[in-house]
Amino acid sequence: MRAFAVKQFGEAPAVHDLPMPAAGDGILIRITYAGVNPADYKILDSLKAESLYPHIVGRDFAGVAEQVGSNNNGLRAGDRVFGTALAHGSYAEYTAVGDDNGPGVVARMPDGVADDQAAALPVPALTALGSLDLLGVAGGEYLVVMGATGGVGGYAVQMGRARGAHVIATVRGDSNEARKIGAEDVFDVSNGDVIDQIRARYPGGIDAVLDLVTGEGAIQRDANIIKKGGRLLSTTHAADSEWFKQRQMLAYNIGADSNPAFSAQGLTTVGRMLAEGTITARVRTTADLAAAADVLERLRRGGMSGKAVLQI
Repeated sequence: MRAFAVKQFGEAPAVHDLPMPAAGDGILIRITYAGVNPADYKILDSLKAESLYPHIVGRDFAGVAEQVGSNNNGLRAGDRVFGTALAHGSYAEYTAVGDDNGPGVVARMPDGVADDQAAALPVPALTALGSLDLLGVAGGEYLVVMGATGGVGGYAVQMGRARGAHVIATVRGDSNEARKIGAEDVFDVSNGDVIDQIRARYPGGIDAVLDLVTGEGAIQRDANIIKKGGRLLSTTHAADSEWFKQRQMLAYNIGADSNPAFSAQGLTTVGRMLAEGTITARVRTTADLAAAADVLERLRRGGMSGKAVLQI
C-alpha cells in the first residue's frame, strides 16, 4: 500500500510502498481521507532512533471497514467509518484499529456526512468536546477560547454556543472567521494584549477559559480574567493546577489519555453534531497524499485556516 511515512530514523517522510497492516481481531480500514493535525508534525519532530519504523504519519481517517474481527464495536465489513489510528497511522491506503493495533477509536459514519468532513473530526472535535465537558461549560456562562479559529478552537466555539454559553474568542488576524462560527466577542492578538483587553471589557471575570495556545508560565496570566471559582483548561499541558487552586480556580490539562470524550461514543456524538449542523468541519484545504509534506509545512508555519485533509 502507499503510505506517507518515515522508513528509518533520520530520513524525511515520503510516500513509500509498505505492507498492509494485519487487523487480527480488530478492524482493517480502507482510507478515503486522512485528517491533518498539528500533532502529526509534532510527533514527527519527536521521533528517536529507538522509535518504531516505518512510522506512518497521521491519526485521523475516514473510509470503509474492509475486515472486521471480534473486537468490532458492532461494525460490519462495508460500513463507512471514521476515527483515529494510534498504532498504524492514517496517511496511507489502509490502517488498522483495535485488538493489537493500539488504543485507537472508530465509529460508523452518520448518513449524509461526506468522507472528507468526517476525516476532519476525530482528534480536534473530540478534544473540543472533552475540554468543554471537563470545564463543565453551561448555558449563560462566559467562555473564552484562546486560539479560536484553529481545528480544536473552531469546534469549541461552535459547541460552546450550542450549549448556550457566551463565547469570547482570541485570534490572530481572522476575526471575521471567529464571528462566522459563533463567537460573540473577538480579540485579535495583533491589536495588543488580549488579557488586558478581556479584563477591561469583562471586569466581573470569566467562568471558563479553554487555552489552546499559551505555554507554561505565561498561562498564569489567564488568572487575571478568570473569576473566583472559575475554570481553566490547557491543551498544551501548561496549567499548574496547584498554582491556580491557590487562587481559588480549577485548572486542567487534557490529552488523549485524559479526555473523557476519547471513545467510540464520543466519535458518535461529534458525528451526530456534524450531521445535524451543530458544528461544521471547515475543510479549507484538500490535497493528495503526494502533497502531505507541503500541507504539514504550511500548518507548521501557521499559514492555514480551518482544516486540511488528504485524499487517499
